[in-house]
Order: sequence, then structure tokens, then C-alpha cells
Amino acid sequence: MGISFDRETRIAGYRPATFKNGLSGYLRTYDPGRLIDLTSLFPLRRDGAIMFEECLDRGLIDPDTLKVTDQGMVMVRAKVVARTPNAKARAALERFLDRVDALNRDPEAMSRVDEVWLFGSLMREEPNVGDIDLAIARSSDPRFKDLDDRVKHARKLIAIYPEAPQSWTFPWDRIDWLYRRAIFGPRREPLLAGVQDGLTDLASLGVPCRLIYDRARGGRVDDPILPRHPSSPGRSNEVDPLPEMPDLTPATLRPMDARWLTGYDNRGRVSPYDIYRGWTDDCHKLFPDYPEHLRIATDSADLSRFPWLPRSLKQKGLDGRSAVAIMSATDYWGTCITLHRAFAGTEQAPTLEARFSDLLLHRSRKNVDLATLPEMAAATALILAVDAERCLRRQIESGTAPHLTIRILNGTLPDTMRNYFVTELASLLETRAVAIEPARIRSSVRIELA
Repeated sequence: MGISFDRETRIAGYRPATFKNGLSGYLRTYDPGRLIDLTSLFPLRRDGAIMFEECLDRGLIDPDTLKVTDQGMVMVRAKVVARTPNAKARAALERFLDRVDALNRDPEAMSRVDEVWLFGSLMREEPNVGDIDLAIARSSDPRFKDLDDRVKHARKLIAIYPEAPQSWTFPWDRIDWLYRRAIFGPRREPLLAGVQDGLTDLASLGVPCRLIYDRARGGRVDDPILPRHPSSPGRSNEVDPLPEMPDLTPATLRPMDARWLTGYDNRGRVSPYDIYRGWTDDCHKLFPDYPEHLRIATDSADLSRFPWLPRSLKQKGLDGRSAVAIMSATDYWGTCITLHRAFAGTEQAPTLEARFSDLLLHRSRKNVDLATLPEMAAATALILAVDAERCLRRQIESGTAPHLTIRILNGTLPDTMRNYFVTELASLLETRAVAIEPARIRSSVRIELA
């Protein structure tokens, strides 16, 4: 008995298995950079970054300690299965009970099913179930005088089953195999994968349950639901509490930590190859040249090996979300600007606002080195595009038509920055040199310069 997610469920557009497997990988390292670069899960680094942000916003990873929460562990342990309509699950249960009846009527059988107890989602009459939770009380037919006699009879019976194993660890394993073959058939239905042999676990769980089959009373019965099994004194302290379906309601949308662009590298280096998983056409479209002088910096950045430490980094306040420094510099020239982001408006008509402050120049008092601006514009465009994609994914999940405005505020930037940085940034977004929409999703995204 556990938590199961329907394979068709989507969380921010991703399958539950992506979160389950991503969190499992994260538990091995607790390194966000390694998580978002799990190439077996995420086609692009941006996918991993969005998933990580959703884990933070949905209580699966603690945003302060970056540890997986109890809710996150429920997700890790959950099963991802096709949910089955109640009526179909009921039909599977009836087929199972038919086989139990046949076993109990078979004069050659060595095992008998005395009781079948139902608990879990099917007992609660949920419209869709992940599996059928059953506990079975089983006994041996009393006509056999000892175990040797039963094993001898099992050898004779099993000869008619060509699919039976050819070797056995213990002689009495044949008895168990014949029993399972009788009640589950040639192939066990996936819905019955978690059937418990014995009532010990059910009693230890101390959960509501209902007797649905009693051999002493002739077979199927329609008993009422009990608060727990009659032999249960309550939940055992040695049994973990039953998991509850995690509340995956997301927190209010906020800009992503821009350090995802660097793989959370504390030196702020940007590798397009790692972002795009190779030198793809999309990669070359945004970064025609390798941005070796580009850095994305926050308060925690280590720029000890960078040729310039802008004044804005000496002042605190660059958290990577509301404010992040974007710079390009060598020993001889450099430009640094602070990007500020915020979401405004309503869920139905959101706006991602971007503005700039603290323009700083290295070894120059007035003239901006134009060579620094293309890679800075490309990095800024990518940051805004992925913020926008996450917003669109949230809207799709909530059933809202995907719609967004990206408003870029010029503020007090000099003409050089407006003409060669802001205009280029808007063009990259407008022409989709960097993708904004999730794959195969049509949306309305408007780019505004203000």
C-alpha cells in the first residue's frame, strides 16, 4: 500500500517519473548542478533547472537546506502507474475471487484461502486506483500428514505445468508456486502486484479494511468496513506511517535562480555546450562564439580568477532571482550590468518585467566596448526565456490559456546600451533565437520595450 501517480499526470508539463527519478538522483549528491545535468532525464539543462525550481516551489526540496523533504521522499518512493477506473479494478478483483473459489473447490489443491481482506483506494471507492490492496489468510489442507507428504504431492501436480521452474531452492517452493499459480493465473494482473500473503502487515498498519471473502461462510461476503483488522491493536511503532499524497500545489511564481545557466558554478562560467547538450544549431544561433569572458554572478560568486571585480558585487543584494550581475570582461575592457526580474499581473495575464541598473565599465569611464554586448544579451535572453517557459508551463497545468508579456524596461541606460544591448535582447526573444514555448505548445508571448 503506497502512493501511486497516474502516468498521464503532468507536473509543470513533466511526467511524475521525471520528478521521481530526478529526486532519486539528487539524493546521491545533493548537488543542484549535477541534478539539472542528468542527461538521461533532461533533454536540455533548462528542463532540469525548471524541474529543480518546481521541487523548491512544491515542497519537495527545502529551499533553505536544499535537502529532500518528507514530501519529496514520498515522491521518490511512489509508483508511477496507469490509473485504472474503479469498474475495471472491480472486474479484476472478481476474477481473482473466482480463482480463489476454484482453488478452494479443487480436491487436489494443497493450500486453501481462508479469508481475503480489502483495504486502500478500491475499498474507499475512489474513481481511479493504482492497484488493489489485499491481504490473504492462507492455510494448508489437513489431509496431508506432514511436509514430506505435501512436497511429494506437489511434485506430481507440478509436472503438468511446462512453464514451472526446472530447479528449486527448497523442495517446498513447489507448494508456494502452485498456490500463486492457482490464485493469480499464468500471469499476475499488474493491479494485484502488491497482494499481501498473510494478515500480519495489515494488522500492523492499523488501517480501515473490509472482509470480502470468508471460506468458513461459503466464499464472498459483504461485511462492513472496520476501522482496523480485528487482530490489530493499532499501528505498530515499527511500521512507518502510511504515506499521504503530497500536496503539489506550487508556490507563487517567481523568477528562477539565474545560476542555472552556469550549472550553479560559483565562478559564474557559462558553457553553451552543456546548456544545449552539444554544439547544436540552436546553440550556435544564440552563441555563435564561445563566451569565455562571460560571467553570471551573485553575492556568492568567486571571481578571484576573473580580471575584474565590479563594484556592484562588493555590495550585497544579488540573490540570483530579483537581481543578478551579467558581465563580460578581460584585462583590458569590460561591461557589467545588473538584471532585475519580477512577475506582475494576474495568472491569466502575467507579465515578466526585466529592468537594468548599475552599468559599470572596466578601464573606461564612458565608452561601452561593443564586443562585450552580444554574449551578455544572449545570456539575458536565455534567462528571461526560461522564466517565461516556466510561467507558460504553470498556466497549462492550471488549465489557463498560455499567455505572457515580457516587458523590458530601458530605464536610464545610455543610447549605446539601448541600441546594442536592449534592442538585441528583444530581437533574440522576438525571433525565437532562444526558444520560449515548451515543445509542441502554442502560446501568445509578447515582447515589449518600455
